[in-house]
Amino acid sequence: MTESQVSHDLGLPVFSVAQIRDAEEQAFLVTAPGSLMQRAAFALGVGCADLLRETFGRVYGTSVLVVVGPGNNGGDALFAGALLARRGVRVEIFCVVPGVCHEVGLTAVLVAGGRVIDSLAGEFDLVLDGIAGLGSSRPVDSELARFINFSPLVVAVDIPSGVNADTGVCDVDACIHADVTFTFGALKPGLVLAPGAAFVGAIEVVDLDLEFDSDPVLRVLGDYEVAELVPALSFDSYKYSRGVVGIAAGSPSYPGAAMLSVLGAQHSGVGMVMFREGFVDRSLVLDSLPNVVSIESDSPRITGWAVGPGFSGREEEHSFLVSVLDGELPVVLDAGALSDVAESADLRAAVAARSGVTVVTPHVGEFRQLFPSLAEFDLESVRTAARELNVIVVAKGPRTLVVGPDGRAFVDIEAAPAMGTAGSGDVLTGIIGGLLAGSALDTVDVVALVAAGVWIHSRAGRIAEAQSENPTAVDIGNMVGEVLRDL
Repeated sequence: MTESQVSHDLGLPVFSVAQIRDAEEQAFLVTAPGSLMQRAAFALGVGCADLLRETFGRVYGTSVLVVVGPGNNGGDALFAGALLARRGVRVEIFCVVPGVCHEVGLTAVLVAGGRVIDSLAGEFDLVLDGIAGLGSSRPVDSELARFINFSPLVVAVDIPSGVNADTGVCDVDACIHADVTFTFGALKPGLVLAPGAAFVGAIEVVDLDLEFDSDPVLRVLGDYEVAELVPALSFDSYKYSRGVVGIAAGSPSYPGAAMLSVLGAQHSGVGMVMFREGFVDRSLVLDSLPNVVSIESDSPRITGWAVGPGFSGREEEHSFLVSVLDGELPVVLDAGALSDVAESADLRAAVAARSGVTVVTPHVGEFRQLFPSLAEFDLESVRTAARELNVIVVAKGPRTLVVGPDGRAFVDIEAAPAMGTAGSGDVLTGIIGGLLAGSALDTVDVVALVAAGVWIHSRAGRIAEAQSENPTAVDIGNMVGEVLRDL
């Protein structure tokens, strides 16, 4: 199967504000005026009623504050407020620009029994944030934000006000911290990218049957997509048919990195893990993991490499990198290998010239070392880096990005904060290396497969976190097999 035959539509799509606007304009041409707003507002109102019932045991007799700006998001909030008022909710409206809001929506909520208030006072069971729309990223007045954020329930309309819908950029003290965000038509980048993703709460996507003429800027994998991507066992599978991953990791300064990379790899579904001697005492790995095969030199059985965790800049590491990059097997480069590539023009050129799959897994510091001309660690910068170096970049962070050299991108939303622990990235390198070594890369979406490795790592972290308050990288690695079993 050629690259053009591989499916590239895995995962939940995420569209930019411009793409959403274009799709809405097309929908306006074939729908009755106001129908999209009514559909959005109905879903929003029903969703708020459900939240009130789940939280307080009733809808009738609860109180809702609708905070609105002058745009269409305010209109959605006002029509939703009208629905709630008709169900016996005390609805009050506060206009952030006095006297300026969606007039038809305001009339609807007033007719239903709502009332306008001139100042923020009192307590409310739920606050509906309709202040700013997709086109605005202006900070919210700090006093207003504080009042809203201390409410029992906060629901955002489309995106929390103060969060940039395209980038997720926001001022923590001047944006709305929602418990739930009802977003219309499709996911927007700001809902899934850091730092804004920390303030959206649970996301409910309201389908408006929008049609898009261009590919999404991002995709989000879920359980079913990852299950499709992970290599499946057949009746006659055996250790070599399942792939053999070579691990080159560790050093006298960082011996544990080798064991952690092997730990991630051996649970990834691959048939065999071969540990390359010469970088760290092999007994450290073999005494704990006797199923691992130790090799003194390259083996023709190896179908993919994971290289670099624990490397510390020694000459033998550099020489090994030169030889691996000269081949065509898939290679995952992490940690010390990334530093070596950053410091060597020859290695950098070798990476860029490779025909085989190359994956780099930098955190923000390593990214800046590798790509000093790129000031940011955002989606567009990562996309530029992947294209320039001809690699799949796994940009590790609270919302890890996986971006291929063709610009296609995935974002992982599974990770838990507790995964920010020493050695966690070494486990991830082993997982990705194992998946690449065990897959028929000409029949799979390779960028999605790497994203699946990130997803598996994050889910393993979630399971480890549920079992231990402060899970270690070993805890995370030991849960990888559990994740694959569940898949």
